[in-house]
Amino acid sequence: MNRAAANRSGLFRGPLAQLIRAARPSRTLLAAAAASSFVAVASTLAFPMLTKQVVDQIPAGGVQPVSIALLAVALTGSALATALTAYLLSRVGYGVVATLRGLLVRKVVALPVAAFDRNSTGDWVSRVLNDCQSISELVTREAINLLTSVLLLAGSVTVLILLDVRLTLMLLGSLGCAFLLVIPLGMLLEGLARSTQDRTARLGAILTHVFSEIRLVKAFTAETRENGRSDEEIEGIRRIGIRQAKVNVWIEPLMTLALMAAVIAILVYGAMRVSKGDITIGTLTAFVLYIINVATPVVQLTHFTAEFQKAKGASTRIASLLQDAVEDTSPQAEVLEHARGTLEFRDVSFSYPGGQGSKVLQDVTLQFRPGTTTALVGASGNGKTTILSLIERFYEPSDGAVLYDGRPITDFTLASWRSRIGYVAQGAPIMPGSVRDNITYGLTGSYSDEMILEAAAQAGALDFISRMPEGLDTQLIEQGNNLSGGQRQRIAIARMFLRNPDILILDEATSSLDSETEHQVKQALALLMKGRTNIVVAHNLTTVMQADWIYFLESGRISGMGNHEELNRTHPYYARLVARYFQRVPENIAVLEPASTAIG
Repeated sequence: MNRAAANRSGLFRGPLAQLIRAARPSRTLLAAAAASSFVAVASTLAFPMLTKQVVDQIPAGGVQPVSIALLAVALTGSALATALTAYLLSRVGYGVVATLRGLLVRKVVALPVAAFDRNSTGDWVSRVLNDCQSISELVTREAINLLTSVLLLAGSVTVLILLDVRLTLMLLGSLGCAFLLVIPLGMLLEGLARSTQDRTARLGAILTHVFSEIRLVKAFTAETRENGRSDEEIEGIRRIGIRQAKVNVWIEPLMTLALMAAVIAILVYGAMRVSKGDITIGTLTAFVLYIINVATPVVQLTHFTAEFQKAKGASTRIASLLQDAVEDTSPQAEVLEHARGTLEFRDVSFSYPGGQGSKVLQDVTLQFRPGTTTALVGASGNGKTTILSLIERFYEPSDGAVLYDGRPITDFTLASWRSRIGYVAQGAPIMPGSVRDNITYGLTGSYSDEMILEAAAQAGALDFISRMPEGLDTQLIEQGNNLSGGQRQRIAIARMFLRNPDILILDEATSSLDSETEHQVKQALALLMKGRTNIVVAHNLTTVMQADWIYFLESGRISGMGNHEELNRTHPYYARLVARYFQRVPENIAVLEPASTAIG
């Protein structure tokens, strides 16, 4: 085996060892556990020798009390030291897993949005929970068995050799033959473990989607379809589990048969040697007891091998994730102070990763000036959402540049750039937590209840918040399902009043609302938009008409720009949409009707 292969396959090298080292387990606790383990092993090793002494004293005239006392001390010391070792290593192990999970969560949160386009939510959850759980089993329970087993096995073999070399060689030969059969089975378990983890991750992804969109599933009576998808993965996990069980069925019986054969052979051969006077009956008794000391760690080591293969597969996936590039955090980036600059797209083109080269935006040049409202108009799929994503720096342009005050926005730190942007989206996402938590979500610093209530009043949310059972402390469930759409929007707007951004993005902020609620939300938005750089995407043409400037997008390009009156005169497609909105189609406008006539 070459050095590279050894590095990959060694127990103390490779991804698993790197992850454990990255978790920085407590050296003090590890040292204490090692010391305790030495005491436990020493006591266990002393027990057969003390038993030998007691047995040999019987023919010589009786057992001495001190021998019985030493035997009791050895048994008690072994039990107490073993329990202490288990507790100390468990503390270390759970600390390692907690640190790994923390590292993994921080890593996933820091990944660019493009990474979430490649993997589902369930995949990320599976990495943090299931894969870390595999490592948890290894470093908490199996690490204890490994340490005590190695020490006990090494000590027992050493003492056995001192007792009788020939009997020891007979025992080791039986175990060696069994291990030659077990090693290939352990290698097979590694592949099965990886398959199980992959299948489990896919099942987690399906369930995450189904549970988070349960209303959609039920509304379209798609329970049978989703049950089928889940059943396919569940059945796959079951089949792999059965294959693993078949492999495991052979491992422990092989080791047990080898030990039983060794015990029978040693008893027969040892009895012959006792009859010849080569060894005493006490020596044979001690030897049989030491076989138990050998058998226990051997069985534990075989089980450790199976768990190690599972953890090895999980660690490879985790290590790969930890090596993924996070969002740009250049040390040369500057903190963007409170400013009112012009946001500009200059010849920007963009293709989504994996989009097979098709450009969503092509040579887009536009400006968003402070103190004005700019609307993005066009049929769905023509690049409006992509422009918003580029502003937020969820993606980077393929070509061209996005500038702020004449400087590339990449000159500023991500945190300071995004802190100057306020985003009110369609549906206004709500996080599980209190009303207070949602209004202050993502904001730094402390906010008094008076400040929060003032923001709620500005957003038109104070009335319904005051009617809630616990006011600001009322708990909101996942996706805000105990709120109406208008209430969610007004909580999102209240958050913007506290955030006080320079750039305000309104992405279909008034869609799917009844006329009265829409009127209330528009009043709150009108107050929020004062003095800011406002970017609006809306289906509602009345919102677009009030914009200072409008950009019309078609096929990822700007096909028209100007205010409402200018576009209505010069842009046939926009004029057609305006006419349809007011239910009057000018006879002199003869344009090819596109597949979608949606404004937003």
